[in-house]
Amino acid sequence: MNSKKQSYALPIAVMFMLFFMIAFVTNFAGSMGVILKNQFGVSKALSQLGTLANFIAYACMGIPAGLILKRKGYKFTSLAAVTVGLVGVAIQFLAGYVAPESAFAVYVAGAFVAGFSMCLLNIVVNPMLNTLGGGGNRGNQLIQWGGSINSIGGTIAPILLGYLIGGNIENASVNNAAPAMMIAMGIFAVAFIVIALTKIPEPHIESAEERAARL
Repeated sequence: MNSKKQSYALPIAVMFMLFFMIAFVTNFAGSMGVILKNQFGVSKALSQLGTLANFIAYACMGIPAGLILKRKGYKFTSLAAVTVGLVGVAIQFLAGYVAPESAFAVYVAGAFVAGFSMCLLNIVVNPMLNTLGGGGNRGNQLIQWGGSINSIGGTIAPILLGYLIGGNIENASVNNAAPAMMIAMGIFAVAFIVIALTKIPEPHIESAEERAARL
């Protein structure tokens, strides 16, 4: 009896969405700097703390993310990444609704948490997409498409933010950017559900022998 080959079309589409989100969330933090500067009256340097927190998280999470991927595999790592991303963006979302004296710190904390997610996603999306595509030329082609979508996400982030706040970014506040954050949270939630329900191949996960040697 011939076994039916599993289709990975939906999880591949989700990987493309996550390629988009890596650039979107990263560039979103930079665009938010103008809003933070005008709303809280901080210096240009302080207004970019969200971007700085994002990249500090990269520095802190680089090696641990690689270890998580090796020991826990694609599925666990990608689920952890989208969960952390959802939490990070949710914290940034809440910054628009907390007391004004706390809002700036809450936003920067959210950007820091979101940075952990972006680092995890950067580690896992390329090899996972290659594996879902079956490796070889097709896997590499999918990664190239993912890279193109990543570039689109980086380009769209400031445009979408400007559109959602009515084009007047100088007079906007953090809560005016709430629709963009809700879109990001929705994408993370959909990604979590699809990945959780999909059986992901794990060709590079740590073997029992490797685990025993490590312990």
